[in-house]
Amino acid sequence: MEILKGLLYINNVDVYETYGAFLTEEKQEDTSNYDALMKPSEVKEQEEVSIRENDGVELPDEIVQSLKARDVSLKFAISAQDKASFLSNYMAFLEMLRKGNKGWLDVYLPELDMHFAFYYKSAEKYKQLTDFEGMVMGRFAVNFREPKPKF
Repeated sequence: MEILKGLLYINNVDVYETYGAFLTEEKQEDTSNYDALMKPSEVKEQEEVSIRENDGVELPDEIVQSLKARDVSLKFAISAQDKASFLSNYMAFLEMLRKGNKGWLDVYLPELDMHFAFYYKSAEKYKQLTDFEGMVMGRFAVNFREPKPKF
């Protein structure tokens, strides 16, 4: 599927060309991957001083907003021509995500022209989409942590 080439890079590797991996949605009209990537981070709570004799709380004259780290869950699929290739690609892809580059994953989406600095937390929700005869495909979610979010 030539259309999937060049859509997603992790640590400068086109994950479709190398592992047969790509971002996928459960339904045709879904946008959950981009929704997760583009969701703004929460802000850290403000330090408040509550003085018993005063109403409310005291805050500094200038409130500085700082972002919390955020977790991002992305849905991937892997496709391969046969069972052996699928299993090899699946295991290699997960290993690459776990190890990264000293643990770090530079996730780059050319369509958005954005880089995200993640590390792998876990994988979940595996679903086999085809049997192991002929073309083989499976889908799974991966949870990442972005310690210093962009926005």
